[in-house]
Amino acid sequence: MAKAKTEAIKVHDKIIQTGELAAIVGKSDRWIRQLTTEKVLQQCSRGKYNLGESVQSYIEHVSGGKEVDKGPRLIDYKTEHEKTKAEKAALELDILKGNLHAAGDVEKLLADLIITTKSRLLGIPHRVATECENEAADVIESVVRREVESALAGLARYSPDQIGGGTDDS
Repeated sequence: MAKAKTEAIKVHDKIIQTGELAAIVGKSDRWIRQLTTEKVLQQCSRGKYNLGESVQSYIEHVSGGKEVDKGPRLIDYKTEHEKTKAEKAALELDILKGNLHAAGDVEKLLADLIITTKSRLLGIPHRVATECENEAADVIESVVRREVESALAGLARYSPDQIGGGTDDS
């Protein structure tokens, strides 16, 4: 008694029809035909596809295509886009928390601080000249020191909290 050897077809070698492939990938028959027209999927005969090859080709297609010449794929662009969106959201959160300030606000504050300090320093000679007429050198030195320290005190009153909230010009 001879047994007939039946060879089972491996799943990845199975030939399926358009409708079956559409059901497997969760798309319509029309979608499968469109991908066939675009040469994403290859038919082994009219309306028939090799299951393994077709599923692999479809996965490659939805992940952005083949890696050719180490060039970027669609998935690479999508990943970069999502990374950029995450960075932007983190920066916006830092702004809302007050940990990050607009460059324009910082520039305005520093410009105001520098202008105020410059004005105070440039006013020292006039104030000292009128106050120290006919005075000794040590008296003049102490008056100049007091005026310079007064001008620099404005810098000492600077606080990072002033950014975006105006300046303290007292």
